[in-house]
Amino acid sequence: MKPLSPGLTIRDNLKAWAATRPRLAFKASSLQSARNWQHKARRRFLEILGSSPPPVPLRRHILEKKQMGGYTRTMFTLTTARSLKALCWLCMPDDVSRRAPQPAMIATPGHGIGAKDLLAMNIRRKRRREGAGFQKDYALQVVRLGYPVLVVEPLGFGERREKEMLLLPTAGDNGCHEAAFMAFMLGTTLPCIRINDIRRCLDYLETVPEINGDRIGLMGISGGGQLTMWTCAIEPRLKVAVVSGYMTTYRDGPMAMRRCMCNAAPGLVQDLDMSDIATLIAPRPILFESGTHDPLCPVDATRKAIRRVRLNYRYFGSSGHIESDIFPGEHVWSGQKIQSFLHEWL
Repeated sequence: MKPLSPGLTIRDNLKAWAATRPRLAFKASSLQSARNWQHKARRRFLEILGSSPPPVPLRRHILEKKQMGGYTRTMFTLTTARSLKALCWLCMPDDVSRRAPQPAMIATPGHGIGAKDLLAMNIRRKRRREGAGFQKDYALQVVRLGYPVLVVEPLGFGERREKEMLLLPTAGDNGCHEAAFMAFMLGTTLPCIRINDIRRCLDYLETVPEINGDRIGLMGISGGGQLTMWTCAIEPRLKVAVVSGYMTTYRDGPMAMRRCMCNAAPGLVQDLDMSDIATLIAPRPILFESGTHDPLCPVDATRKAIRRVRLNYRYFGSSGHIESDIFPGEHVWSGQKIQSFLHEWL
């Protein structure tokens, strides 16, 4: 059915409000001006994200510890804010204790059944065939390369949904709407709360003797790719970022199609595009993955955004720190370049 009037629809009309060029789009003529831009843009990005939860002491409570095939998996909760606990799985390769403190990765999932989909588990936490699903158990892929990996369940995913959602036979419905609504009512945003969880998990990993706290990176696909890029933009302790199934432009991606509320932050597109947020990570290395037929990230817009980030990185003397894997496929994890990327940069 055609609209009664062209002025009544949502997306085509409101998208016209978005600035053609964001107010804080990257602009520099030297290394110093690039750093000055980073300082100003990062400060504004933090304002857009909203108020961070007040810090609380880290408290870990172990729920389960299992010996798996080639690694030990420990499930625990970690207090990250007042009345808020992150759910985590730490996977340690069997031989890690016999080596010097090792570099490690934090992994956070995209939408679906949550963190279990990175650990070869089904919704009931039962083992399934490794490598299945669109996320292909990328946490275990990296564990198999010898790196400790901490998997973090984002608020609104998997086990961190509302109680009535936990009774559903599948996890197709996420809790992002409820979590985002509550966050807005409390003067913050869902991404801000999720980013705080990641940063507190980083605090925790810095206390683990087997892990080199100066060599920790972050990776994720889809909503996890968003969380990876946004967290690395404001957290300098993270040394590398692997952003899969997320990089595009706001006009071609979230503003052009129906997307989850967890992508939203007030006024973001007026000030920054995705390439600008990625440039806040400079000069640290980023690996971008994207399928040529990913409906959420039109490939031409993805290539344009990555090209822009690489050009921006030139002003930091680090354009070679941007790697990309544009592979034949849809909205799935690739993993083809993860081994060489981590070996070189982490």
